[in-house]
Amino acid sequence: MENFFIIDGNSLINRAFYALPLLTNRQGVYSNAVYGFCNILTKLITEQGARKILVAFDMRAKTFRHKMYEEYKAGRKAMPDELFPQMAILKEMLSLMEIPYIEKEGFEADDIIGTLVQNKTTKNFIITGDKDSLQLISDNTEVLLTRKGISEIEKFDINHLNEVYGICPKQIVDLKALMGDSSDNIPGVKGIGEKTALNLLKTYQTVENLYANINEIKGKLQEKLIQDKEMCFLSKTLATINTNIGLDVDIDKIKIKFPFDEKVAEFFKRYEFKSLLNKENLFESNVETTQMKVIAKKIIKNNEQLDELICSLKNTKLFSLVISDDVHISDSKYLEYIVSIKKDLLGDGLDFGYFLEKIKPILEDENIKKILFDDKMSKYYFNDKNINLKGVIFDVMLADYLIKSGRRHVKNVKELCEQENYELDSCASLVFNCYKEYSEKLKSYDMDYLYNNIEFPLIDVLYEMEKDGFKLDLNMLKQLNNEYNNELISLNDSIVALAGSDFNINSPKQLANILFEKLGLPNLKKGSTNIEVLENLQNVHPIIDLIIRYRKIYKLNSTYIESYLEKLDKSNHLVHTMFNQTLTQTGRLSSTEPNLQNIPIREEEGRNLRKIFISRFENGKIISADYSQIELRLLAHFSLDPKLIDAFEKNLDIHATTASEVFNIPLEFVTSEMRRKAKAVNFGIVYGISEYGLSQSIHSSRKEAKEFIDKYFETYPKVKQYLESSIVFAKENGYVKTMFNRRRNIDELNSNSYNLKQFGERVALNMPLQGTASDIIKIAMIEISKEFKRQNLKSKLILQIHDELICDTFSGEEEIVEEILKNKMQNVVKLNVPLVVNISSGKNLFDAKD
Repeated sequence: MENFFIIDGNSLINRAFYALPLLTNRQGVYSNAVYGFCNILTKLITEQGARKILVAFDMRAKTFRHKMYEEYKAGRKAMPDELFPQMAILKEMLSLMEIPYIEKEGFEADDIIGTLVQNKTTKNFIITGDKDSLQLISDNTEVLLTRKGISEIEKFDINHLNEVYGICPKQIVDLKALMGDSSDNIPGVKGIGEKTALNLLKTYQTVENLYANINEIKGKLQEKLIQDKEMCFLSKTLATINTNIGLDVDIDKIKIKFPFDEKVAEFFKRYEFKSLLNKENLFESNVETTQMKVIAKKIIKNNEQLDELICSLKNTKLFSLVISDDVHISDSKYLEYIVSIKKDLLGDGLDFGYFLEKIKPILEDENIKKILFDDKMSKYYFNDKNINLKGVIFDVMLADYLIKSGRRHVKNVKELCEQENYELDSCASLVFNCYKEYSEKLKSYDMDYLYNNIEFPLIDVLYEMEKDGFKLDLNMLKQLNNEYNNELISLNDSIVALAGSDFNINSPKQLANILFEKLGLPNLKKGSTNIEVLENLQNVHPIIDLIIRYRKIYKLNSTYIESYLEKLDKSNHLVHTMFNQTLTQTGRLSSTEPNLQNIPIREEEGRNLRKIFISRFENGKIISADYSQIELRLLAHFSLDPKLIDAFEKNLDIHATTASEVFNIPLEFVTSEMRRKAKAVNFGIVYGISEYGLSQSIHSSRKEAKEFIDKYFETYPKVKQYLESSIVFAKENGYVKTMFNRRRNIDELNSNSYNLKQFGERVALNMPLQGTASDIIKIAMIEISKEFKRQNLKSKLILQIHDELICDTFSGEEEIVEEILKNKMQNVVKLNVPLVVNISSGKNLFDAKD
């Protein structure tokens, strides 16, 4: 009996999409879901020997189930904009592989699959992530259920289904009839979960038999069953797969063409599926796939060979270095030196300590120039080895990030090798080659100033900030941790008492069971216990306020307090964040391990966390320097709008001024509510806010919001002209740029998806402003760091939070630090409006900010 593999196309591509990070080719076309799907497909072909394959798809049209129950699948999230265009790409790939796919209007993929497996001439395997298909299991049909995204598959036959659920395939529909299915919005019987449903089926086998013996059921359970009897039987019908929908398919003739031909190889090349192109035996022998670039290699495995290499490096002007299991060095793009490092006492190769001892003078020589993949992490690595790395002139990862901004850029050497089709043991040669190639590309993009004068010098500044760290008040940290833990215990006890049974409050499933089944609270969003649902239930039951409080304290304690305690250097009470320079699309820095850019500022308890951050110096101060409304000032600069420029030159309250203009009243009569609305518009305009978005922000009708936006643009007509010109430039060129020529590619503007195009337009509006603000504060950081060193100050620049710089200031240096911060930040660039910096200080971050 021949094996027949039937793939649930929508299920598999959805799982692949969410399992893999967003990937694009060099044209910016999303392809991660197709790539993941293809990996599963090629595994079936190569490992399972699959040759008879068919893919079933849902259609976007409503099915017969929608006609039966209008709410069927209501509330299901729309397909993400990044996934929608991949459906057509997937079908193109299947056609090139000569793998048939079927979709039928009025029916779902499940119905197609259910009909196909009725044939008895093949051994059928259904590949899906949807448990509905478990009802189709039979003597000749098994379900391969995808788990953990697409990385694992659980094989279900009749026996395994019984082991896991204690039921037979036909009872899957009875199970759904009772417990419902939130993913398809099948109602089921309100208040009955999986555990209760399975227990009922073990006794009564079917819902028909259950209702025939309903008098045997007692209490509230009987009430629930009787009340929702109609819904129960409707749910069973909705959950039942139609296995006879009439398909024009000749299963005997289904056979894929394998190995693949040149058309499939060209498809893989177009979407840059390089790992698939390099897999053996996927293609016919005459198909030319992209070949790995082969570099000559010289293995260094003894002291004599190492001495020769060291002598050569002393005389070279430039070399690249990559350390992995072995050490890779190259002084040209044609030859790779691989220093073989001994992995254990009995292994071959050189002792790593001896190698470091030999190469240390070269690494510390400023005159011998080095090319690295990641300069900052290399500094950490060699600092741990007591080596002061000098003479680095190029960071490949940083350049790759700038060149590809808005597209997929590499995060490690392995990704770089895969992207450029180099063998991993040729990584140093590739890094060497990238220096010339990327330098030329940066110059052609007019980004050489951005790279050489902003981003590359910033590496040293960030490295020093990370090493210096921020001191925390350990006693206060422990005190808060103790207070929060005690409150959590008390809250847990109170919640459990009100619930009437012990459960894990942090488990959404257990919490939903308590709220909606045991306590019978309104199930507003089938099984959801998110904050929106809880807030809507606050007046329904006293347990809700306690749960909201519990979640708030739990987050403060786990996300901040316990994270800080874990990361704190116990010897000096310093916490060292890591600044990521190559993450955001606008050039903004991000902070991790721990994130010190997200310290709460809105609620009092969150703000109190700022009291933990103190000066390392006796009687020292924390000084904060914050750019005032820098993005709005940049909007005035770029747009040249006279009214906006005039307001900033006169140092007027820009939000009150906008309110005065828009509401056509004197400035002194502007109310706080008017100012609040004007502020929402001022900042909303920068982000391309819609009428709907503004109406939600200022709690007005869409008509009022539209009138507000229209009036804003009447007041500042040059702003409208500038914003429209930004979108036109982006559409014509495929990117936008900052004052310092930082680019952001906006491939979304070419998308067929309306939502993605709208997103692209918002990026075109905001990125030049936010990106320029990022560039400006980075230049300020570099200049401030230089000035601190020039004046030999003990004070330290320790944190950047977007438009704000924070210094730990030595006692007696406060005035000079404030003067440096204000002078450098306000004069870092000449704009058509003044840059204004607000300076504040205190004994801790709370006092410096409030």
